[in-house]
Amino acid sequence: MRQARHMKKSHKKRIWIIVVSVIALIAIGIIFFFPINNTVRDISGGNDTASDKLVKDELAKRIEATKTGDPKHDGKVNKAVDDLKKTRMSDIMKAAENQNKAATELHNNTSLSSSESKKVAKEIFSNSKYDKLRQSVNDGDWYSAYSQYKNLSNNGSIDELKNSLSQ
Repeated sequence: MRQARHMKKSHKKRIWIIVVSVIALIAIGIIFFFPINNTVRDISGGNDTASDKLVKDELAKRIEATKTGDPKHDGKVNKAVDDLKKTRMSDIMKAAENQNKAATELHNNTSLSSSESKKVAKEIFSNSKYDKLRQSVNDGDWYSAYSQYKNLSNNGSIDELKNSLSQ
């Protein structure tokens, strides 16, 4: 009797481990294999997926890290974070393939003026060093997009883009 009870508990534990493992593998697959994530997004009518939300949360953290303590600046940062969270990832992906759409999204979701948004979009679309980043975002390949962003940050391209706005 005691042995039967032990086998029953052990069997239930094994089933739970298998179920949790399968769910974890599916989640990892959706996050790292962007075609699966894109399919889930398409099926849901363009709504954000779980991995889209993770990406946006990470972006929001990085944006919030730019707060300086200046109420005016921090208010703009808070607005940018709120706008990012409201923007569907499918819209961001579409903006990565269309300069006018990119300018519109930048204007609607940042503190940039319409002319500044157009200037940034023009630079991003006319300068080939941003092509891989735009392609990764357009494809929904967030791991590659992050890698491209890091490369552009490390080689000074992102700072050059920021500085071009102040000229």
